[in-house]
Amino acid sequence: MLRSMTAFGRACCSTSFGRLTIEIQSLNRRHLEIVTSLPREWLGFDADIKERVAKEVQRGHVAIAVSAVFDKESPLSVTPNLPLVQQLKGAWEKVAEAAGVTLDSGLCLGLMAKEPGLLFYEVALKDEAQCRDALMEALNLSLEQLVSMKKREGERLLTDIAPRFLLMRSSMLKIAEKAPDAVERYRKRLKERLEEVLAGCVENEEKILREVSVYAEKVDIAEEITRFDSHIAQCEQLLHSDAPSVGKTFEFLLQELNREVNTIASKGADVEVARQVIAIKAELERVREQIQNVE
Repeated sequence: MLRSMTAFGRACCSTSFGRLTIEIQSLNRRHLEIVTSLPREWLGFDADIKERVAKEVQRGHVAIAVSAVFDKESPLSVTPNLPLVQQLKGAWEKVAEAAGVTLDSGLCLGLMAKEPGLLFYEVALKDEAQCRDALMEALNLSLEQLVSMKKREGERLLTDIAPRFLLMRSSMLKIAEKAPDAVERYRKRLKERLEEVLAGCVENEEKILREVSVYAEKVDIAEEITRFDSHIAQCEQLLHSDAPSVGKTFEFLLQELNREVNTIASKGADVEVARQVIAIKAELERVREQIQNVE
């Protein structure tokens, strides 16, 4: 079953320490990229979160936002850097004295607040294992929603893509029916021209046979048709595959299908064949656009 790379999942959980919310959004990317936005209290769980998500999602840009509202006290302790405060105060007093102005206490605090390193933050989780369990529970719930949406969107993609392969099969069947006619038409034209130039010559038929044989080898598209049908069959199998990630395989097969069609176009001289090649390439492009969103 196809899974879309575009999806969203959200979960809220009540825990012993407060309320925890996790939101996950995934977007199109060629490879897997996981980006987290965590409060200071949860930075220690960053690797655990990424490892869990990587087991569920194989491709795409995944953004994870975690927030927590603590009912009682925050597990984050804040300590002022008092030596730095004294130094900053003295420095600003000297600046005010040199400028001949009075240093307002409110202005002084405002200037200090912009200085990095004024406050020290330290995480002090009372029960780290309990916090990790609560975080993983919320993460699993949000992942369930994300995957569910991926599958729903994948079903929509399947509905659009599957008929296009049937259309391509139909066009290729018409090309296969026209392929033998090209050699016969060439034989007739060649015979007419030789009869005009060398009327009644015994060697005409032998020359025609040699020329037709060479031409038949040049315009033979049987191998291309066989490979095209094989690639189409593989694509149709992928549409209903249980594998969680088939997007990259699909991209490769579409490249191969396009290669076979281009070869057929270069060999074919029939108007109907050219028309069917254009129809196939149009469907391939539509499928390619859709596959870019498949995980």
